[in-house]
Amino acid sequence: MPGRSTAMGRGGRRNRSAFPGLMILAAAILGAAVILKSEIAPSQSEAKAPIVVGQFDTISLPVPVSFVPAGTKMKDIRFRNVSFPNHQVPEGALSSVTEYLEATTLAPLPANLPLFKENFSLLGGVKNPVIERIPAGMRAMSIRVDATSSVEGWAGSGSVVDVLLVEKDRTTVVAEKVKVLSAERSVSPVEGAAAPSVPSTVTVLVTQEQCLAINTAIPRGKLAFALRSGSDEDNWSDTIFTAERLTGNSALLDERAAVSGFVSVQSADGTDSFALSNGKWVRSEVVPEGFFAARER
Repeated sequence: MPGRSTAMGRGGRRNRSAFPGLMILAAAILGAAVILKSEIAPSQSEAKAPIVVGQFDTISLPVPVSFVPAGTKMKDIRFRNVSFPNHQVPEGALSSVTEYLEATTLAPLPANLPLFKENFSLLGGVKNPVIERIPAGMRAMSIRVDATSSVEGWAGSGSVVDVLLVEKDRTTVVAEKVKVLSAERSVSPVEGAAAPSVPSTVTVLVTQEQCLAINTAIPRGKLAFALRSGSDEDNWSDTIFTAERLTGNSALLDERAAVSGFVSVQSADGTDSFALSNGKWVRSEVVPEGFFAARER
């Protein structure tokens, strides 16, 4: 009996010596769990944080509600305010139109786009978009036209034309490279129109000499336009064409044509005279000054 009691006492002592180790291990596990939780918690809180998007500073600008033709009075235009990011607003854009209510538009204005003071006229109280386009020394004059003379309406504002005088027996170039300022009181150019309207009058920009020449030509016959391309700067090689030249044999030699030869041919039917002008033999009823008649029988 005493031997058994001794054995049990030894086992109890071994259990008591292992208990502190178990306590230390449990405490270590618990501490690790607390540390792990503290490390995970910030990331979870960050994931749940609201996302904040940076906002641009904006500015409210007046813009036309719809397209505005050139020559429109400012007070007749409908405006609305639109907010634009500050960094996207062009330099010089108007933030108010109060000072320009008595102005007139000089160019067409697209809808919903900012405005600039260069789009309007306030100089000397002028409210006429045509006047703004007349350089010093030049003149603007109006000409009555129809579908034929206005090239079916394609000779609109901004076009460049040559002005022709059409008479019964000849056509003469009266003025070259004339710019059309307006057609039927509209300064809007013809752009992409499938069928432009035919004006009854056009206003053209001319020099003082061209103004006098066109007005002198008006009572003598019919005026017509010859439409130029935007890149054509050439002058007419011949500014007069007579009815006799349509047959190829002119009965009367053009006094302004250069004559380099002359011949008179006599036959049983009479005498025929020809002059060499610009490399061509043309019939002539007069002997050019400085030439003698070389006769053939």
